[in-house]
Amino acid sequence: MDAPLVRAATTADLPAVAAIYTHYVLRTTITFNTEVRTPRAWQDRFDEHVVGGRYHLLVAEVEGAVAGYVESQPFRPKPAYARSVELSVYVAPDGTGRGVGSALYTALLEHLAADASFHRAYAVVALPNDDSVAFHERHGFELCGTLTEVGYKFGRYLDVAYFERAL
Repeated sequence: MDAPLVRAATTADLPAVAAIYTHYVLRTTITFNTEVRTPRAWQDRFDEHVVGGRYHLLVAEVEGAVAGYVESQPFRPKPAYARSVELSVYVAPDGTGRGVGSALYTALLEHLAADASFHRAYAVVALPNDDSVAFHERHGFELCGTLTEVGYKFGRYLDVAYFERAL
């Protein structure tokens, strides 16, 4: 596999991004979303957070196809949280374990570190997920808390771990 090419996403990438995310919504507990986002919802989110906002959506291309994406988004809606940012990374199911996620996270963390308006990055990891925990620790995140049985999906209660990293 070629090394991933990480770049800023465009509107043309949204169908590929949506397809990757839809897999995780419908088949896993990695996201607590239980409904698939519509194309309009993806476009509105992109327009609000990226085009009209200060957040990022990066994609990784491998052999000309979108193999994963990473996004930054508001951590919480209240103004006092404006210097904190939440990150999410998703890799196409057939591309995991090949460095795509790390390439995406590295690029996004570099963008965020260069932006003095952000102070902390947060990641919310559905548990159990040893791979995601190890991934975040490799990228300098530290566990700062766990909420037990906070989510319910596919007939079971799930915990989430909060990870943080200084920027």
